[in-house]
Amino acid sequence: MVIGAGLARLGGYPFEVRHSREALVRAQAAADIAADAYVYFRQLFPGVEPDIALIVADEADWESRQPYGLPFFNDDDGQIRPGVLVMPAGSGNFWVAIGEDLREASPRGFRRLLAAYPDGAGGLDLQPFFDLITLHELGHAFEVLGGLKLPTFWLGEIFANLALHAFVATKQPGSLNTLEVLSTVGAQSRRLAARMRAEGYSTLEELETHYTGGEKPMDPLNYVWYQYRWQRIAAKMFEADGEDGLVRFWDCFHATDRLHSGNVTAATLAPLLSAEVSQTLGRAVQRWR
Repeated sequence: MVIGAGLARLGGYPFEVRHSREALVRAQAAADIAADAYVYFRQLFPGVEPDIALIVADEADWESRQPYGLPFFNDDDGQIRPGVLVMPAGSGNFWVAIGEDLREASPRGFRRLLAAYPDGAGGLDLQPFFDLITLHELGHAFEVLGGLKLPTFWLGEIFANLALHAFVATKQPGSLNTLEVLSTVGAQSRRLAARMRAEGYSTLEELETHYTGGEKPMDPLNYVWYQYRWQRIAAKMFEADGEDGLVRFWDCFHATDRLHSGNVTAATLAPLLSAEVSQTLGRAVQRWR
């Protein structure tokens, strides 16, 4: 399917922007922050200018196997640009499910969420967090269209989260709390971790098998639990290594097949990551359980 082809255009940005009829304000907000990050990433990774479209779609225009509300990057042939970043225009059942999952698993942590993402009526509004996730998807655009040759799917997710964290910490530090509270609460919930290990998937190898295809596909909320943990790794890595860690990540895998995909595990990747990218990242991958 061609995603976003019939949607309205919004001009004035270094990439194409499309949006659903009632999503102009959300599209402008997403495009503004993405444009700043596009310039930032272009400076960190010289010579790379991904040809992309940012699509902000409401539920009626959502075209994906992903549930409405879970942003994604698509580089399938025949899209309106070589890469498309697809963002939800607003809340839906999936965002509600994220909140309910954490309310059940971590009542104390849920109170932190209410303080960080209030809806003004005593409830939870994750829109500010997902506005920032636009930059995670932009990180994927630089990764995929910029020539990174990553041997595992999950390593691309860590890269995208590190790119997101680097931009926010460097250029919009006032938004760090918005970025970090959800993943901190999710990653610290022992009850949530125990449930994923008992009822879902928890290892990096399981994610590689069940999120990217194959039998018994992963539940989207299980995938979000992985994202909580990857975001915390990105935060710790940036604290230890700063922008240099992101640049080393890029240089290590840019246009180079360092390891053959299919034969790669966390254990085989960890020494390379420790030696050439970040000891913090290498340790986190080595210790993943």
